This record gives sequence, C-alpha cells and structure tokens, in this order.
Amino acid sequence: MVPRILRVRSASPSIDTLHVRLNRGQTPSLFEERADALAHALLAQRVAVVKIKPQVIGLVIERENPFGSDPIPAIDLPHAADEVDLGAIELGDTEYGTAWTQSLLGQHLFVAGATGSGKGSLLWSPLRGMAPLLRDRVVLPDVIDLKEGMETEIGAPLFHRRAIEWADAVSVVESFRDELKARQAVLREQGRRKFTPSVETPLRLLQIDELGMMTSYGPASEVRGVLKLLSEIMTQGRAAGFGVCGYVQEPTKDTVPVRELFTARVCLSVTSQSQVDMVLGDGMRLRGALADEIPLDPAHAGIGFVVEQGSRNPLRVRASFQTDQDIRDLVAFVTSGRPRLHAVA
Repeated sequence: MVPRILRVRSASPSIDTLHVRLNRGQTPSLFEERADALAHALLAQRVAVVKIKPQVIGLVIERENPFGSDPIPAIDLPHAADEVDLGAIELGDTEYGTAWTQSLLGQHLFVAGATGSGKGSLLWSPLRGMAPLLRDRVVLPDVIDLKEGMETEIGAPLFHRRAIEWADAVSVVESFRDELKARQAVLREQGRRKFTPSVETPLRLLQIDELGMMTSYGPASEVRGVLKLLSEIMTQGRAAGFGVCGYVQEPTKDTVPVRELFTARVCLSVTSQSQVDMVLGDGMRLRGALADEIPLDPAHAGIGFVVEQGSRNPLRVRASFQTDQDIRDLVAFVTSGRPRLHAVA
C-alpha cells in the first residue's frame, strides 16, 4: 500500500501542488518530518505540507526561487485618495505572482529579519501605498529610529513625529498613548465603537525601527515603562485607529516581550530555525516556512514568509524595493501643496 496522488496542479512556473491521499495510520506530521527528504527526492528546493481535509494532504513543491534575482520595483505612486484601500496596502508580490497586500486597519505589524534581509522595504512600502492619505493627513505616521536616524533621514518630512534619541523616543511613545486615550474619549462621547479614517480622526501609525532598542536594550527602568505603554497601545488601539509596526533583528521573547500582541507578522531571513516559529507560530517551519535558509544577499533581500489569513499556511512573499530616488519622489509628492508638518518631537 502506498499513498495515492489524487491530482497535480502548477500554480506558477516554479511551484507544483500534489494532493495526496494518505494510507490508514499515516498522519500529515509524518510527511512534515520527511519534508527535507521529499525535497531531495523530487529535486526541489523545498517541500511544504498542507492539510487539505481528513486523509488528504497537499505537497507544495518549490523548484526554484520564483522571484528571480532582480528586486521587485516600487509600486506606482497612487495619486488620489480613492485609489488607496487601507485594508489592502500593496507591499510586494507573492510566490504565485499576485500582489501581496496587508491591512493596516486594526492591525499591528511585526517584521523580523537579520541585517541585510530587507526590513527597510517594509518600512517604506506601506507609506508609498498610502501616499495620497499621507498628503491629505488622513494617515499620520510617527517613527522611532534609534540607529542615529540613518534609515529614516531621507524620508523625515513624511513623519508627524520622528525620534532618533532615546529620550525623544520615549516622548513619542507617551504622546502616541495620550492621543489614543483622547481618541477613545471622543469616540465614546459620540457613541462610536470604531473610527473612520479622516482628517479629524486620522489613522495613526507608530513605526519602530529596531524594536529591540526600545523593549530590551535601553535603560532597564525606562524599558519597563515603555513596555507598559506599548502594551496599552496594542491592546486598546485597534478600534480607535492606532497601530504599531515593529521591525526587529532578534525576535525572541526576551528581546520583544510584547511580541504576542502583534496581529500580523512577516519573517524575512533569520539566523536560526527556532526563530521562524517564534515569529509566525508553532509548526510554521515544518509547513514550509524555511526563512532560516533564505540567503542574506541582494538577490534574496525582501523575501520572507507570512501566514495566509484563514488557512494557517505559510506563503512566501517579496517586498518591493524602494531606492533613494523612490523615497525622494514619495516625499516630494506628499509634501507638495500642503501645509507644513508639525514640529518634530
């Protein structure tokens, strides 16, 4: 008796999916444990195991890098507010050749990846996708960049508040929390349970580049206060339109104690197998999210994994790359013809 192949489908030139009926007594975990051996036998780069229904699994066979060696260019700048869907901001491509989108309404985004993995692309791509709303002040982003501001200096005019020193960073987090409490009071008085993005009630985003600097590596007494503020923001901010985007190299619980409060997660190239499950959830590496095997070179920058909504299956994605000129064009578009931004905190 052998498992029976029910059908074969090719989702893209580099990916085949086999539906396999298991023998009695076999389980999907048996195939997950043998995924590496199956990949070698099938001359593939990787094999992921997906549960289809009782006694039927899918073997997702990836034969080559579907993205090629060239980076994905930045998306065309949307020019009108009605072109932007905050529930589906385009960040790049999926392994199936479709657009990779992410909701920024009621979500907190966690991005983990080693140095050189392409985290910067996921800081700038959401801003580019929301360009008209940044221009119209329907979205107001704050940023904390404790790497001496090197990553965000080129796009500094895009941000409502920007901090590059520890004391200023704490002030930005405190102000963000205070604005959340004020927004909650307004919504409560109006009898509203959720907000609608507008100039009066903008979507507020707090982007923290190298989150570990705020949650682990700073002064011990002040780190505790920051963690309390972030926990308050992330547990109460979704309905009021306050979201956090955190970018980190070391995704352990010791480094990011608030990791479980993030609702959307991206795992780029990481340095150990255990970090994949830390970011995406238990069992995701066995299901094919081999983020620790993504090479750290320019040809693979921005490639990572997310978990498909509703399926709990890992999906390989690649973020679009923003050149310095792309960021300058974004700044020019957003800042032209609007009043001067608030003073930097």
